[in-house]
Amino acid sequence: MDNSDRTGKDPSTGRFLPGHSGFKKVGSRSRVSRQAIDTANEHAATAMTMLVGKMLAGDIRAAEILLRYGADPFLPKNRTVELPDVENPTSENLATAVLSAAWSGEISPDEAKQLLDAIAAGKGIIEDAELLRRVEQLEAVKR
Repeated sequence: MDNSDRTGKDPSTGRFLPGHSGFKKVGSRSRVSRQAIDTANEHAATAMTMLVGKMLAGDIRAAEILLRYGADPFLPKNRTVELPDVENPTSENLATAVLSAAWSGEISPDEAKQLLDAIAAGKGIIEDAELLRRVEQLEAVKR
């Protein structure tokens, strides 16, 4: 099977030959697509300014485009979340307050997950410190 036409295909069947690597992987960018993306990124701020101007002038389509595609990058990702005061701030009580806030819609599920992860990490740190303190006490008694 001669592959002199450099297509990577078997001339008799039209199928790709084993080990063929002549084509780019799915999702890879060509030089042209990279240039297009770079050009779009260079002009993104100008386009956003133009859309805002059109929206302020009453263009409903511009408002729709901004809300659908442009608003998310400008929304705060790490906002401060205020939970009600927890009288006895144990890990369990803090987690209950976070879950209550999520169920009532005061915080998003993503924010609740981040807070619960932080509570769990804090609990682990406190438990580690408590274990270390106990080991040190046992060693002191043993001496």
